[in-house]
Amino acid sequence: MASIRKRGKTWGYRISYKDISGSYKVKEKSGFALKRLAEEAAREAEVELQRGSAMDKSSTTLLDYYRYWIKTYKAGKHAQVTEERYSTIERHLQDYFGEDALLTAITRTQWQKFLNDFGEGRARETVSKLNSYVRSMADSAVADRIIYSNFTTGAVLTGSRPSKDKIKFLQDDDLSKLKDYAFQKASMDAMWGYIVVTGILTGARLSEIVGLTWADIDMDNATIDINKSWDYVHGGFFKDTKTEHSRRVIDIPTELVDLLKRLKKQQAELNLAQGYRDKDQLVFRNSRHIVVGDAGVNKSLKRAEDKLGIANPITFHGLRHSHVSYLLANGVDIAYISKRLGHANITITLGVYSHLLESTQKKQVALTLEALNAM
Repeated sequence: MASIRKRGKTWGYRISYKDISGSYKVKEKSGFALKRLAEEAAREAEVELQRGSAMDKSSTTLLDYYRYWIKTYKAGKHAQVTEERYSTIERHLQDYFGEDALLTAITRTQWQKFLNDFGEGRARETVSKLNSYVRSMADSAVADRIIYSNFTTGAVLTGSRPSKDKIKFLQDDDLSKLKDYAFQKASMDAMWGYIVVTGILTGARLSEIVGLTWADIDMDNATIDINKSWDYVHGGFFKDTKTEHSRRVIDIPTELVDLLKRLKKQQAELNLAQGYRDKDQLVFRNSRHIVVGDAGVNKSLKRAEDKLGIANPITFHGLRHSHVSYLLANGVDIAYISKRLGHANITITLGVYSHLLESTQKKQVALTLEALNAM
């Protein structure tokens, strides 16, 4: 509650409050000709502090509010990699603006200068992600009436655009050879084989594949329900999918259904013999009862590619690109492929795979002319 005091010939108020970081602060103002005016101003100040969760716009720093925003709206609600990104952004803000930069003092020009500096030597996608997170934070600050407008509005993204040749994929012949080889080698001791075939035939991300449980596999209807993923980097546990749109049910070919049936039988027999019960019911837990991460899978994949004489080897993520390339080459609609991959919209798919679409353009031209000539 505010205390009203008279100093000399004028009146003033003093409000003690706890700020967003938990520290006690004081807001005071003097120079009012009448006590009534000081009381009215104090009430308005208290309402403002309440609306802004006890944030005084004259003393709230950029970093104070960023930390408050993360703690209140983001912490514990996202995948580990996203939460680590929030911490990384905090360090970048601290390095450039310092600990004491007031939130109200950040202008659009200052923010643009920061982006210009931050974009040096970084990909535009990285700059875009940072800007989008801070834009959301600034929107929150506007709603809390700490600032009157969002200083990220109209920001021009900097950084380099990725070159199109960065996407690597296997040609159809090599992809088919790899699939057959992995199918043949797949066992409880060589779980990579099962994982690689699943990657080739679904286009799913590695974390999505190794996060599958047997309840996610519908053998009768030949579908896989991708509703979570597996964090193999931080000790092994379930986590959310990359985005909300990554949750999806995809159809799988009979070949993969048969392979998964084989795996389920092998796994059940081995677990029974070893007296092991998997509480998580993970599909791709191997004979040592562990889930192989990207390092192990990529090592086995590299060995297989060398064995098969594949001239342009890829990593596991390249299987996702290879899946798309194969489907496009066989006339599958890009809109369906986008949903199969778990993209939020077709624009994302077009942006990533535009060069692959170019390679199928001749076939589309031929189909178009054939249809028109037959009219």
